[in-house]
Amino acid sequence: MSELDPKAHLKGMLARVKGLVANDLNAIPVEKRNVSPGGAGRTPLNIVAECAHVNQRCSQYLKTLVPPDRLSPEEREAHLNSFDTAEKALAYLEETAAELAEAIDGFDDAKWGETTEFPFGRPMTLFGIAELPSVHLMYHDGQLNYIQTLYDDTEVHW
Repeated sequence: MSELDPKAHLKGMLARVKGLVANDLNAIPVEKRNVSPGGAGRTPLNIVAECAHVNQRCSQYLKTLVPPDRLSPEEREAHLNSFDTAEKALAYLEETAAELAEAIDGFDDAKWGETTEFPFGRPMTLFGIAELPSVHLMYHDGQLNYIQTLYDDTEVHW
């Protein structure tokens, strides 16, 4: 039995889920990507931009072990809404996934099990922080899948 490589696992998971999100965003009609389903939901582009933002925050933390500065709610919303096309949102997702993969590569394997008080409301291991962006992407990919069904698309685009 081979030994588990945490870095390969984390980067592989990130790449797979990032691809699923891109496929599902691209499956939503162009004219619906920046529309709030039902008027209260977040737009698909906002969801993807938020995923990229979380990638960025986690990669910054893994590189420095210092919590990144938080944007005000207004700054955060303006930032996320600036990604108003699939091309912009997916480029941001690619950029931040690459930053996260780089942070994972440079991380000291001996520290994965250390617990920290990252600002997500609960203690987490450093491995959990590195894994969080992929779990977060998968969570939001489910929302993109559901939004597709609201527009009568029941195909699986993976």
